[in-house]
Amino acid sequence: MQTQNPAASVDVVFTLEGTAIPRYHGEYLWREIRRLLPSLAGDDTLGVHPIHGAVTETNALLLSKRAALTIRIHRERAETLMPLSGQTVHIDGNPLRIAAGKVRELMAHNAVHAYYVVTDNAEESAFAADIQAQLDARRIVCKLLCGKPHRLPSQGGEMTAYSLALYDLTPEASLQIQETGLGYKRELGCGVFVPHKSFTAVGA
Repeated sequence: MQTQNPAASVDVVFTLEGTAIPRYHGEYLWREIRRLLPSLAGDDTLGVHPIHGAVTETNALLLSKRAALTIRIHRERAETLMPLSGQTVHIDGNPLRIAAGKVRELMAHNAVHAYYVVTDNAEESAFAADIQAQLDARRIVCKLLCGKPHRLPSQGGEMTAYSLALYDLTPEASLQIQETGLGYKRELGCGVFVPHKSFTAVGA
């Protein structure tokens, strides 16, 4: 399902060169991005996608040649991210070189998911109630499915996050969720929604 109207936000996708980083790397990654581009701090439109790879038994993330750094931001600010190209960041001591970046449009799909979503509540039923309240406040009617919990490190201590799928969305609601997310800490990789075609990703 797609819409003809462009979303207010876009994804800027950078190729990465590196071997491994911690599985839960959001805090380290945001610290390095903010060091290179301090003007991004406080940008409410910004969301940093989790980097994907193969998870090891020690919770390391092995990166393939397809690994990417993807940052969601208002389309008018997309160019402010391009100076990241050619920079090297260190994720808990692991070097990552950021290569060329390109803009990718958001597309409306009737099902979206986020790998991590954080609210004020760590217990699943209370978390689901928080999400439903946020959807109700935006007048978004859809179905939701919570996945397994994750314990994410952060400066304020560990956070409990759940993977989350939303489905039966209208095109307008799909883009709104992708643009603004749900919950907190989008700069740490939480509440950043992407389209998906099956619900297997929810339990990842």
